[in-house]
Amino acid sequence: MKLGALVLALLVTTPAAGSEVISVERAQLFPDGATAAVEVEGGCWLSERRCIRTAAEIERLRAENESLRQQAGDVSFAAVAVTLVLGLGVGFTVAKLAN
Repeated sequence: MKLGALVLALLVTTPAAGSEVISVERAQLFPDGATAAVEVEGGCWLSERRCIRTAAEIERLRAENESLRQQAGDVSFAAVAVTLVLGLGVGFTVAKLAN
């Protein structure tokens, strides 16, 4: 019985061939005399290959984000205020003409 429970625990925690995600967070085997119990908790583990690719993608996105921030530059408060006033004026004018 212990051997069967151990095999079940290994099968549950081992990813399928070619799988990059293991869908079991933790499995424990509790032997109790002639019987054994397996406790399995949900979760998600990534394979080592998937972790490396994910880390590389996160680094690429951080670099891209930093590049976009540098390209955007700072917008002054005066420019925002002028744009807001002009937008409100145009909106008010369009509303008056529509009536």
